[in-house]
Amino acid sequence: MKYTLVNRKKSTLAKSNEEFVTWMRKSDLQSFENNHDFMEAYSHRKSTFEKIELRFATEDEFVEDLQKNDMLKIETPERKWGIF
Repeated sequence: MKYTLVNRKKSTLAKSNEEFVTWMRKSDLQSFENNHDFMEAYSHRKSTFEKIELRFATEDEFVEDLQKNDMLKIETPERKWGIF
């Protein structure tokens, strides 16, 4: 699936929500040991500065809330078939 952070206009291909959150964590300016710590900190920042509430118990809930708040778009990438 293609995951696009709408405001940042950054995209990545990931096989799962967990893989996407790992990508987000590794792209963050701060360093976090695991996805849960990253999601908690990211959620806190969004709550404090933008009044956006994001659940962070699981990657699925976190991604669901990113979508619900129009921060994330997930789509199936187009397959381009060529002649070999």
